Amino acid sequence: MTLEEGLDLINNYKKGLEKFLETLPEQSVQLGSEMIQVLTLNSKNQIANLEAIEKSLLRPAKS
Repeated sequence: MTLEEGLDLINNYKKGLEKFLETLPEQSVQLGSEMIQVLTLNSKNQIANLEAIEKSLLRPAKS
């Protein structure tokens, strides 16, 4: 896998999580507020982790 392919994968996964976060409030009646909070926090943490991975991949290698 190339760096570009890896970054595309990360970007697609982040977009999926962001879309999930957008639609999550619509599920509140079925899931309940506690579950919504847990899923929201978990998704935001995953996005932050993906952004950290992305940064480290883009950082120039130390010689």
